[in-house]
Amino acid sequence: MTHLNVFRGSDAVKDYFDPDNNPPLPLVEIPDRLNPFRCDGVRIYAKLLTALPAHNVKSLPALGMLLSQDGASEKRIVEASSGSTVLSLGILSRVLWGNEDVTAYVTNKKHPDSLRLLRFFGLKVSLYGGLAQQEPTDPRGIMSRLRRLAAEDESTIYPGQYDNENNWKSHERWTGPQILKQLPEIMVFSTTVGTGGECRRHTYFVWCRRGIPTNAGSSLGCITGAGAYLKSSKPSVKVVGVFNVFGDPTPGPRHFHGFHTCGFPWKGTVDAQLEVSSVDSYRMSMLLSREGIIAGPSSGEALKGLLDYLELMKQRGRLSELSEHSTGEITCVFTCSDLPYQYLDGYFQKLGDHEFAPIENQILLSCDQEKHDERWIFEPEEALRKFSTGYYAKGPNRESLNPKPIGEHLCTACIPYEKVFHKASTPWSWLKNCFNGKQSNKPQLAKCGRIGQQETVSSGAIIDLRSAQSFCGQHIRGSYSLPLRGLTATTAGGDLFADPETVYEVWKSLRALFLEDDGASQLMGEIGRRGFPSLVLCYDGDASRLATSILRAKGVEAFSVAGGFRGIQDTWVSGRSRGASKGTQLATTLREYQAEK
Repeated sequence: MTHLNVFRGSDAVKDYFDPDNNPPLPLVEIPDRLNPFRCDGVRIYAKLLTALPAHNVKSLPALGMLLSQDGASEKRIVEASSGSTVLSLGILSRVLWGNEDVTAYVTNKKHPDSLRLLRFFGLKVSLYGGLAQQEPTDPRGIMSRLRRLAAEDESTIYPGQYDNENNWKSHERWTGPQILKQLPEIMVFSTTVGTGGECRRHTYFVWCRRGIPTNAGSSLGCITGAGAYLKSSKPSVKVVGVFNVFGDPTPGPRHFHGFHTCGFPWKGTVDAQLEVSSVDSYRMSMLLSREGIIAGPSSGEALKGLLDYLELMKQRGRLSELSEHSTGEITCVFTCSDLPYQYLDGYFQKLGDHEFAPIENQILLSCDQEKHDERWIFEPEEALRKFSTGYYAKGPNRESLNPKPIGEHLCTACIPYEKVFHKASTPWSWLKNCFNGKQSNKPQLAKCGRIGQQETVSSGAIIDLRSAQSFCGQHIRGSYSLPLRGLTATTAGGDLFADPETVYEVWKSLRALFLEDDGASQLMGEIGRRGFPSLVLCYDGDASRLATSILRAKGVEAFSVAGGFRGIQDTWVSGRSRGASKGTQLATTLREYQAEK
């Protein structure tokens, strides 16, 4: 490593994971608004173990256990863990030796996202049933089974985080010395108590009634290792262990019940034990995260335990006992050992909705959930080219085939313009004034009457959502009129997607139209069965974009037009103007047409 924190060479990643090749992990003082004892001379610092390369505190114990294990570079590695410990074992075994054979033994009660995370990092997963949290010494538990497996199979290694002394010694080697070097004035160290050797959450130095069962929210490794180092180097330091409330788990820490059997020498290190509820843990970690110290539930539990300890000491008139004589202040450290992202569901389950910022326009969560894609929006020219010439009926060789003459798609009422635009090689003669008989008081499915007797879908279908009156006034030849309730030339316009209520109403009407209207359902069913694409038109392109996303979700290859029917009209008018400006060419074309007639 250089002084600029750059790692180079074939062992760069290995060096990156070596704590001795890195600067100390950050210690950040929390804002005064999270420290109710600031006026009492208390300063509270977060030790960001989440800044480790693997972004979790367990990478230190994992590193210590792997380096001390003979054959770890080649043998299969198994561990009873669903979280950071086995994740770190999997990452580090690859980084150190390229060993990818790591299996996590995980409770079948674990959330699928946790299982996906393990698999994302390349770990194998083996599930077990029964109790989710089992005692390390239970002869019928998963840890005892793995010990037997490793003893009977020489090709298998079981690090055994719960009774591997290299677990807690990793914190004695790295975490404790870092803290003391960074803050020699430290007086209180608080961390959660978790798995028997992990330092997922540092022990809280919290004062509590003796004998009250508490939940460990980090690891005995961290509280034992870092705590032992701090107390041996500075006996005045108080170490607080924070536990889950029995029956009210926070991810990572443990409850005290059943954990006293762990073989780590943690009891002689901890000065106080405290329980913290999951709700308080989640809330405190959320407050930390909002203040810029991104931390998960066990980190929040560590801080809450520390604050509760300080409150107890203050109530008993003993807070001054924690002061450092050289500064006159009470300097505390708690560990941040996890991140909040994988526990987001828990925050919203544990905490009230009033604790979160509101979502505006929530009505949009109940509509328009189908995918939108810019590739499904044609410019008018592209739409006319593809849906006027049999483009979609020609198959894979469509680009090499000559399209049918534009004139064949025109209405007889527009013949005088046919040769003009045909000679000028423009497609806009396909768009003409076509009329479909008398208007109907009730919007219903209709089809352009200027296409002969053929009534089946033979290529791409054009669906016109405009009102029956607008369709009768002007439409694309061969298109279907499928009026959308409430959509008229007057109501269309503006920015549909800027009005959430309107988006909901239009979406709901489109769903009803495509799924409940008999004529529309029959038409879309035929289009779907034949595999033909559809071009959906509205006045300005917004409603047709919604329609396209709905149809796509139903398996119909649908497209819309930028600007809708008005966009096509504007482009056609613009094309006619450009053609008229070429006076000589236009006059010649007209004379040729009149002569032929």
